[in-house]
Amino acid sequence: MEWHITPISRESRLTGEPFEKGDRVLSSLVKTDEGEALRIDVLESESDDLELPGDLICKWTQVFKPRNTDDKEREEAMKLTADNLLLNLFEGEEEPTTENAHLKHFLGLMLERRRVLKVVEKDENFIQYLHRPSKQVLPVPIVNLDTQFFIENQDRLSPILTGSTEEASDKPKAPPAESANS
Repeated sequence: MEWHITPISRESRLTGEPFEKGDRVLSSLVKTDEGEALRIDVLESESDDLELPGDLICKWTQVFKPRNTDDKEREEAMKLTADNLLLNLFEGEEEPTTENAHLKHFLGLMLERRRVLKVVEKDENFIQYLHRPSKQVLPVPIVNLDTQFFIENQDRLSPILTGSTEEASDKPKAPPAESANS
C-alpha cells in the first residue's frame, strides 16, 4: 500500500493564515499512530510552536508559490513514493543544502539502482543526479550511511522500502551491529 500525501497547503496548519507568494513554508512529513503519512505545512517563523501528531519522518523548507487549480503535476505528486519524496525534499531549494542529507543520500542511491536517477557529476560533497522522468538535476549530499543510521531510522524507513503501513514494531528489530573499526 502506498501512502498518499497532499501537495503543499494553501494555509498554515497552526494558525490557519493563508500563505502569500514568497513565504518560507516548513513542510513536515509525519507518521501518525495509525500508520498513515501526514504532511503538515506552517510558516517557517511558526515552526517553534509546532507540535507534531506523530513521528517525524523528514522536513524541508520551500518558498510558497500559489498553484493553478488544474495543475495535473501536483495531483500526480499525491502518491508518496521514494521518487516523489526525493523530489519533495528538493522542492524550493535554490542552491545545494545538506538539510535531510542522510535521507536524500539514501533515496538517491535507491533510485540510482532503479535507474530513475543517473549520475552526471560527482565531487567530494555532492553527487549531481539527473532525475530522468523530470529532467531535473538534483544535488544530493554525500554522507556516510552507517549501520547506526539504519538502526535508528528503521521504523521511519520501513514504509518507504516496503510500501506497507503496518507497524514496524511488529517486526523483529535488527541487533546492534558491531563497528567495522573495532
